[in-house]
Amino acid sequence: MLTAAGCQQARAQLSPPLQKRTVLAQAGSTGGSVGKRNKSISGEEESSPDAGSGRSTHAGREDALPKTIQLNEHWHGMNWTVSLRNIGGSNYQGTWSNGYATTFAVTGFAGNSMKMERKDTPGFGAVTGSYTGTRTGNRAAGDASISNGANSKWDASW
Repeated sequence: MLTAAGCQQARAQLSPPLQKRTVLAQAGSTGGSVGKRNKSISGEEESSPDAGSGRSTHAGREDALPKTIQLNEHWHGMNWTVSLRNIGGSNYQGTWSNGYATTFAVTGFAGNSMKMERKDTPGFGAVTGSYTGTRTGNRAAGDASISNGANSKWDASW
């Protein structure tokens, strides 16, 4: 017959001695998802026309237009500036440094190109024009063809 002291003694001999251990763990998540995506509750995969294409359904859509555009126009050593404020959609409004009120419509703003149409408020010296150019990041530059026969250079930033 074993006594209680004998049981404790046997248990102590079978168990490894307790040692101090350091355990490292990192809290948080590394993101991602668990399991399959595009799967119904029954476990079947759902198919969609653009599934697996890896591209947005709006791939052909133009880039988002800026809220304001700072435009500088240069012609034969003269310079004019206008701060164009978006008034809705692709339409902008501002007043040139020479005092003319104007509106611009951005007709192209995709990839590395930019196109705009200008229409000054009717008045003596008011003009219309077409502005085409290339853009990189938040800057653009190009040529303008003005209704008074002038061809100027322009640059813009936003």
